[in-house]
Amino acid sequence: MMKKQTILIVGSEKGLGLGLTEAWLEKGWEVFATHLPDADVSPLLALAEAYPDSLTTGEIDVTDSSYIGPLVARLSTRRFDIIFMVAGIYGPLHQSVLQASDAEFQQIMMTNAFGPARLARHLLPMLKPAGTLVFMSSHRGSIAGNTEPGIGLELYRASKAALNMLARCIYMDLSQGEHTVLCIHPGWAVTAMGTLDGAVEAEIDVKTSVNGMVDVIALHRNDKKHLFLDFENNTWPW
Repeated sequence: MMKKQTILIVGSEKGLGLGLTEAWLEKGWEVFATHLPDADVSPLLALAEAYPDSLTTGEIDVTDSSYIGPLVARLSTRRFDIIFMVAGIYGPLHQSVLQASDAEFQQIMMTNAFGPARLARHLLPMLKPAGTLVFMSSHRGSIAGNTEPGIGLELYRASKAALNMLARCIYMDLSQGEHTVLCIHPGWAVTAMGTLDGAVEAEIDVKTSVNGMVDVIALHRNDKKHLFLDFENNTWPW
């Protein structure tokens, strides 16, 4: 019997993370899915019942270093084909450098950039020699792609641009090997974050985003490059 392929998904309790967890389970993969310590994990528990031998869950808050050691210890004997850092937030609705408090800026940068990159570095020993590290980025993190006057989104853009750079730093440290690093834009999907809890309309449903990302990752996971792609396999400028 062929050994199952394995993926670690960080930030799986809702939205795109939950959708990705279900998609890879449906493909027959073994999934380790993390969630926030205080999250409602009933959707994950339902998936665990449906796929009892394929889904394991664990706690992590990427902004809190005290959770890293226990998670790494749990995973120490595991080796993953893919590690996908999904965790992220939109940040304050105003998205303004002028209005943002120190705490607001710290939270979005910790959650979207520093936290995922720090955890990813701790998890690198669990990534197989030719494995793929994926970061949930956004086209809003493209500096060259910021050509829309008046859109703003300063804080979110800054956090995703920082994430892309930290991902590149990881790739450069790995680039003598066989690894691939992907920064992926999921599209504007109908999630609590994507619709700002129902305040705005998104462009695509979760399934379209998830299926697109799964296909794009499958297409590029052996490229041995650092790529900035979207769910439709378009390449974005840095």
